[in-house]
Parts: sequence; C-alpha cells; structure tokens
Amino acid sequence: MSQRDVAQILCPSCGMTFALAEVDYDGEVTCPRCGSILYVVITGGEVESVEVLEEGLEEEYWLEDEDLWETEEEERFPEVLEEEDWESIEE
Repeated sequence: MSQRDVAQILCPSCGMTFALAEVDYDGEVTCPRCGSILYVVITGGEVESVEVLEEGLEEEYWLEDEDLWETEEEERFPEVLEEEDWESIEE
C-alpha cells in the first residue's frame, strides 16, 4: 500500500487528523481522540466527505483528559538535566 492510499481524515468535532488506509470507503469511523462517530466517504484515495453522526466526548472533557495525560507524562519522565548540572551529580 503506497502512502497515497492513506486518506487523512479531519474530525469536525475535535480537529484531530488521523489516517485511514483505504482507497475507496463509504462508512462509519470512530475518531481516536474524542470518540465521535463519523460517516466518511473516500473515493480514489480522496476524502469526499466527513459528517458527524454522533458526538463523542465533550470538548472540555477530552481537553481535560489531554491535560491530565501531559501531567502524568511529566511525572513519569524526570526533567532532563542541563550539561552544567552534571558536575553536581558527579561530585
């Protein structure tokens, strides 16, 4: 499958762009970010239409979830030390 066979879908609910590896498609897709159910039509690898059939999570909820994810990520991975801080660790 070539790169041109991958259609880029833009979710009208949350604005996320995600890939769908279909040349011709006419059906439902769920947005991986907000969970909205979208009706997508792809013809010859080109996205013809994207319609929201059912809204997923409320925008505020998925934004809060994204903020929480970023906070958890920061806690899990310690801050990278600058080169000048290395000396204090080596002593």
